Amino acid sequence: MLLDYFRLLSALSLSLDILEKRNFGHARKVAYVAIRLARKLNIKRDEEDKIFYSAFLHDIGKSDVYEDFNSNNTWVHSLRGSDMVKDMPRGHEFSDIIKYHHENWDGSGYFHINGDSIPFEAQIIYLADQFDVKYNTVSITMNEYGTRKHIEKWFNDESGKSFNPIVVKVLNDLMKQEKFWLDYEHYDTFDVLRPYISNETMIIDINDLSKIARVFSNIIDNKSHFTYKHSKGISEIAYKAALISGYDEMMAKKVKIAGLLHDLGKLAIPNEILDKPDKLTEEEFMIIKSHTYYTKKILMEIGGIDDIAEWAANHHEKLDGSGYPEGLTGDDLDDISRLMAVCDMYQALTEDRPYRKGLAHIEAIDTIYKLVKLNKIDGRSLDIIKEVEL
Repeated sequence: MLLDYFRLLSALSLSLDILEKRNFGHARKVAYVAIRLARKLNIKRDEEDKIFYSAFLHDIGKSDVYEDFNSNNTWVHSLRGSDMVKDMPRGHEFSDIIKYHHENWDGSGYFHINGDSIPFEAQIIYLADQFDVKYNTVSITMNEYGTRKHIEKWFNDESGKSFNPIVVKVLNDLMKQEKFWLDYEHYDTFDVLRPYISNETMIIDINDLSKIARVFSNIIDNKSHFTYKHSKGISEIAYKAALISGYDEMMAKKVKIAGLLHDLGKLAIPNEILDKPDKLTEEEFMIIKSHTYYTKKILMEIGGIDDIAEWAANHHEKLDGSGYPEGLTGDDLDDISRLMAVCDMYQALTEDRPYRKGLAHIEAIDTIYKLVKLNKIDGRSLDIIKEVEL
């Protein structure tokens, strides 16, 4: 399996957007503004790539608490993110860029480095990030013309303070182009970004994808105190179950990745629902059910892993069509989708949750078996889980 790193990071960046309660596309818009600045500044191609990939990952260290550009604590997610990306392919190249992407040109940032002491790539990411934040904030109350004028004035006022005057000057040149604004507003199509990608776009294999999936599973599991081992637990059970089922190592690794990323869409669910100690209302359950939709939407955007996307997103479907999000039936669900549903249910039943203590192994098996008899869960998959060393 070979995947385009650009498409992968672009897709996964959507999960970071919903985590920090932004509209989809923040990282893509930052990537667009940053790469346009880099091209105008005649930056070397390998440095361009660092900027491009860093743009997709710059907010990876954010928690589920929205931090806007006025926050005094932006350094927290910058520092956290710089550590997290080290576990990703080429991540050591992005680490310092992410660490310093909120440092002010005049040295008034958290790390108190100034001017050319700040990595140039970080300077560009910072300006591009603030461009998008400012645009989203101002455009709520102003028309397009007023928004553009306000942004232009704000960046010129901050030149020499927050931002490198040279980079601000280049931004001013870009803002004179109507195409720049229109491309920025159409961030949701790959066609806008594709022309700015190096011909030597980085390709990753199954092992690199596994590393990235582990990083994102940490983000997923850390969202709630009660699910801090959930994704990892499912991935291990699913991997072992796939091998027992007779699948080869490559297929088992893909199943493991599906387990790591199956709850990616839960980043869109408020913690007050995830951590609610009582039974969910119908409205709250409706919101919970959306997480599988988001999981599939994000993973399908990567391209080349449609099977993983299906397995990850189908873990709440039922054989009788009573599951979600698509109401699929047994005829629609392949063996691995059926297996993932049992793995998810077993892991959930044996974990402590806000409203109950986790069940013992035999109690969890018995509970799932009742659903097998109701034709909701696959019996063969349950038999395979019984063979897994847990």
